[in-house]
Amino acid sequence: MGVILSRTSLAEIIALRDRLSWTWLIAGFILFVAMTLVKTLQYWILLGRQTSYRNTLRIVIIQNALTNFVANTAGIASYLAMFQMEENVKVRKSGAVFILTKAGDLLCMGLFLLVSASFIWTRVPVLHQLVTFILVALAAGLTVFWTAVFLRQTFVGFLRRILQTLRLDRLSLIQRGLFALESLAAQETKTVTQTLLTGTSLSFAYMLATMAYGYTRVQTFQIPLEFWAIIFIASLMQFVSVIPFQVFGGLGVTELSLVFLYGLFGFVDEIPAILVGLRVLFYIFNLILLAYVPLDSFLDHKKPVTADGK
Repeated sequence: MGVILSRTSLAEIIALRDRLSWTWLIAGFILFVAMTLVKTLQYWILLGRQTSYRNTLRIVIIQNALTNFVANTAGIASYLAMFQMEENVKVRKSGAVFILTKAGDLLCMGLFLLVSASFIWTRVPVLHQLVTFILVALAAGLTVFWTAVFLRQTFVGFLRRILQTLRLDRLSLIQRGLFALESLAAQETKTVTQTLLTGTSLSFAYMLATMAYGYTRVQTFQIPLEFWAIIFIASLMQFVSVIPFQVFGGLGVTELSLVFLYGLFGFVDEIPAILVGLRVLFYIFNLILLAYVPLDSFLDHKKPVTADGK
């Protein structure tokens, strides 16, 4: 982040208010909220409506806040812990839903990347190998995932034996992944198939809202970039966001990546200041959404108590 700040100044950052579009800013916040609501709906449905949508929303907001203000791993850990402790959802089930959700998200991310890259392919020759590698690796990973789903216990047992041989099964992250895969394998094929179709459909809706949100971010500071270039950059940044061990919502990693990507399309001098402005807005959006948590608790306390104590 120091590199980004060294390429701009306080005066340039303050000057952003003159090019700020309030219409696109408001649209961006609405889409940011919509992303959270769709992701909540996805978790709620895939968990079998075991808990209320409202409680699921609170957990998702806290998960997002920890991911964006602390670290990716903190968000995942909070998701698993809160569903188990507050909603009595077993870690195996919530972990399986998390994997199903991410598989659907990755599939849709790859789809948007593939389509957008086809429109601007000749303009980004330096990224040809990277994009090809991402799409091939994604296809291979999803093939392994679908194999695990449909071969079920046989594949999971085979995978466990390999990890035991390599002594990788001792890692807690690997153990949690195997635990979730075993949960998937234990379910009926029809149930898993229906769950995958539902989860992927909701992932597409979520990713559609994410791409629209990415578009509004560019328009908020009126960067003159064409539609498919915006979608291409937003798609690539989705893959950057899944890199583990990022802190503060990818602080620095996101900005450096965007400086490089915008530079490919001829935007260099003005981008560092805009990225600082977008980072500030990103944190403000998260803080506003996080205010729902104490508000939800306050509304709970205000509920009238009936004769049976409920």
